[in-house]
This record gives sequence, structure tokens and C-alpha cells, in this order.
Amino acid sequence: MLEPLSRSTSLSAASLADRAVRVLLPRALEGRGAAQAASRIRALPEVTGAEVARNVQPALERIARGTDAPPDLIRAAAQASGGLLSLGMPGGEEVGSAQLLSAVTRLALAASRSGLAASELVALLAG
Repeated sequence: MLEPLSRSTSLSAASLADRAVRVLLPRALEGRGAAQAASRIRALPEVTGAEVARNVQPALERIARGTDAPPDLIRAAAQASGGLLSLGMPGGEEVGSAQLLSAVTRLALAASRSGLAASELVALLAG
């Protein structure tokens, strides 16, 4: 389902999930005054596939518990990694794509509200 969005390999499902978690989430967190959480999330490994996505979810939970990270933003990032996991399951393409796109949209809006310019947002998502 994500393939029609871009023929470019730079906009794969994994790269979109990675940008949501390690780029958009920190920008949104900083806008909400959670700079420590943002810094820790930027240090997470690149989300390159299902195995990393599976490990990112508990890492996000630990960061949320140990910092002042707003839970709604952490949930959106966890949803992005969960969407990537769903994409890898039999018959999970439609559900996983919708989950990933929903999470990216929520994080993009939050980052925009935190002061990220629309042109920069588009550039970040495009790679």
C-alpha cells in the first residue's frame, strides 16, 4: 500500500517509521518541553526493519517512564513502529500501512505545532 506513495527507495516503510520515531518525535517533544526525552530518542538505533521496530517499542516506554515525555507522542511513535511490524505479517499490508501513516501524520502535526516549518517537515519526510 505504501509503494504508490513513492517509487523512491528513500521513502520505504522502514525509513518512514525511522523518520517518525527519530526525527519527528524529538521535534514534537522539544516543542512540548521534553528535551531530555528528545535527546534520548535521537540516540535510538535507526529503524531499519521489523526487528529494530520491535526493540524500539520497549525503549520508548522506558524513555517515557524516565522522563517528562508526553504519553500521546510516545504512543504515536510506538504506533509507527507497530505499523512497520504489521506490514511484515501475512495479510498485514493494509492495516500496517494505515497504522504507519496515521502515526506519521500525528507526529508531523505535533512537530508542525512545535514550530517546524512546513517546508522543513516535507524535506525531513522526503529524506
